[in-house]
Amino acid sequence: MPLFAAPQPKPAERELAHALAAGPFCRALSLAIDRGGLGLARLHDRLAAAGVPVSTTTLSYWRTGRTRPERPGSLRAVAVLEDVLGLPARSLTELLVLPGHPGAPDPVRWERLWGPRDSVLPALHSFDAADETSLLVVSLHEALHVGADRSLTSLRVREVVRAVDEPVQAKVVALRGCRPGNPPRLVSTRYCRPVRTEVLPEAGFVLSELVPERPLRIGETAIIEYEFEYTDGVPDTSYDRRFRHLVAEHLLEVHFATRDFPATCHGYRLDSTDGPERDVVEVPLFPATPAHVFTDGVGPGIRGMRWSWG
Repeated sequence: MPLFAAPQPKPAERELAHALAAGPFCRALSLAIDRGGLGLARLHDRLAAAGVPVSTTTLSYWRTGRTRPERPGSLRAVAVLEDVLGLPARSLTELLVLPGHPGAPDPVRWERLWGPRDSVLPALHSFDAADETSLLVVSLHEALHVGADRSLTSLRVREVVRAVDEPVQAKVVALRGCRPGNPPRLVSTRYCRPVRTEVLPEAGFVLSELVPERPLRIGETAIIEYEFEYTDGVPDTSYDRRFRHLVAEHLLEVHFATRDFPATCHGYRLDSTDGPERDVVEVPLFPATPAHVFTDGVGPGIRGMRWSWG
């Protein structure tokens, strides 16, 4: 028998750990509240103090499974609850977004994000990984660079992905240039590798299927990085990213050449390609720093930034 034995987790702790790994959200939240010893009224006060007020009735509904947090403000409140209850970051949030967990929404169809007759759709559907969500994006950081001639020059992306299925563990990235006949090209990858690339010159699209450097067990995370280069030289005034499922956080930063700064810049959201712009916010512009929009709890749809030189 060892002289110093590692303490074994109590049954309640094991039960909570299992709920955080397997769900459902309501059970994990209920067990975490029981362990923390805070009543719903005190949780309400802590959330209000953090700027994300949630009524005790709503907290009770979340705990019993009668309703689920879905709106961006509710997802921000869940992130605060994780901190207040002493849980790992995003442990509750991911129970709401991971495919396969009870109540998790299915990814939206590509047709909603590109339009039902967009020429990229047949190419997208030819990739198994485009329709099978085996890698879920947890965190997405994009850095877009705009040259002095006002054309896009490069896009550098860093993602944290989590394996939610096996054996297929890949993702497809689709990027469109500003002029048909001259699509962007994938110039580098890090911590992942391209296994298939399709170029649609007439539509100005490039699609690449990326896989992490090593197979992931279900629940494991990995970092993947990739860079595209734009070569069409056509001035552009916007960029957007399409989300099929909820993503915990998204940071879009746009670097403008200091010699030619835009007059205005705005972030926006679209629910579909033909929908109106929502959540329009003015993005401040300062020399030597990128314009950026940060969003936590990003729902399915289109998020982007547009700018104008007046």
